Amino acid sequence: MKNSPRPMHFDPSQEMQTRETELRYCLDETMLTVDLHAHPFYEIYFFVEGNLESYVVGNRSYHLRRGDILMIPPSVLHHPVFHSEPKRYVRFVLWLSMSFLDQLIQTDPDIDYVMRLCHERKEYMIRCSAPALAQSLENHLQTIWYESQGDALCKKAYEKYSCLGFLIQLNRTVSDQNVISSIHDHKSPLLDQILAFVQENYSAPLTLKKVAEYFFVSPSTVEHLFSQKLGKSFYRYVIECRLITAQSMIQQGIPLKEVSRACGYSDYSNFYKSFVKELGVSPSDFRSYATPDHFLISRS
Repeated sequence: MKNSPRPMHFDPSQEMQTRETELRYCLDETMLTVDLHAHPFYEIYFFVEGNLESYVVGNRSYHLRRGDILMIPPSVLHHPVFHSEPKRYVRFVLWLSMSFLDQLIQTDPDIDYVMRLCHERKEYMIRCSAPALAQSLENHLQTIWYESQGDALCKKAYEKYSCLGFLIQLNRTVSDQNVISSIHDHKSPLLDQILAFVQENYSAPLTLKKVAEYFFVSPSTVEHLFSQKLGKSFYRYVIECRLITAQSMIQQGIPLKEVSRACGYSDYSNFYKSFVKELGVSPSDFRSYATPDHFLISRS
């Protein structure tokens, strides 16, 4: 009988170790701080259990249940928001490089069906209509993880084509309309609304006072929420949002001064100083050596 696949702990580097696809099965039992981040590759996040208050993807905030799936495109900012009490946090994370996806699409143009559908609807979450459907997808991921931890013959080929099989199963589940809409009528908690507001407006001047006035609360209320729930200040969050977005834009070849303006900096010198202070490298140097599968993580 096979042993249960042993999960790994959270790796803050958030980097792929391969060039095509990589699955991580993660379990953490201590309180985590997962900063706002983005990837140059596609992420499929499968939630198993945990003390999540919400999960922010782009300008959307989701309250996850077991079996919920987040489809996170490259360069889209995301991070979990935890409740204060420690609890087991279990999830699968499947990373797919864009070059690998392009190869699959050339073989079958429908392989990115779910990704395109989420993009068209401007939603990132998939919720299966029946627990059995979600469990089937989870079992598929568990099998891939088990094989990836062994040394059986043709291991690499198995992992690659098992990921393809998972995508096929996911696409067919969604195409058969066995999903529930991720759009909910309830109001998001205040922090979720503020995070979404920052995601939509980071290119404009953002001050704590203006954001507080927009939501009819005091600046101290906003600052307390960020400190208590995210472990950082409001301004720290805005800086991270802007600089992670800047890295993605630089990798796309966008002129540096245009990147500066798009990320909310009034002049290039302020952008340059902030970039060097937080990341330890100038924007131009980052452009010269940054690889397509890596974003720097803030040093602060």
